[in-house]
Amino acid sequence: MKLTVLLSALFFSLNLFAANWTEDFEALKSVPRSYEDSGAICEEIARLDVRKQFPAPQYLVEVGIAYGDTTRTIGELDIVVFDLQSQKVVRIGEVKCWKSLSGGLQKALDQRNRFTKVIRSAATVYFKSTSTGQMYDQALFEGINDFITIGQLGSVREGYDQELGYTLRELHEFSSDMRDCQKEGICAKP
Repeated sequence: MKLTVLLSALFFSLNLFAANWTEDFEALKSVPRSYEDSGAICEEIARLDVRKQFPAPQYLVEVGIAYGDTTRTIGELDIVVFDLQSQKVVRIGEVKCWKSLSGGLQKALDQRNRFTKVIRSAATVYFKSTSTGQMYDQALFEGINDFITIGQLGSVREGYDQELGYTLRELHEFSSDMRDCQKEGICAKP
């Protein structure tokens, strides 16, 4: 009897896990993004997860907002959550799905420090979506203090704030699934 219950629970959890990729895949089919860069799938799945925490219509969750000064691009924010009611950015997330979890975390923290240094300076900073070209007002980002790090399954125990429900290997496979889907003309292309 115990074995039957254990096997049933295991089967259910495997089906639930598989259903998550099916759900995520369906949600990503219409997103015109290149998945040649291995980090793209991580950012897009992170966006789906963060949207569950910050749902529309109050919030808008964007991926890939570059920032810079009048001479150059300084960096890129992986996940940005806009509160449409308060007209402010309420969370910024750095997504790192790396083989070296500690290396990814350190890179994310370095990027956060670079951003906070820039936004707290007196300089004029531009913010621009890397996918749509939409510009965002600098005032939206001022005063932001909610930064999180997001990585693959197992990254929270290594110090990340949040993790995706997939291993690094699975994420690489999903990236390949998305590229194949785009080649077949089923998924949106950039």
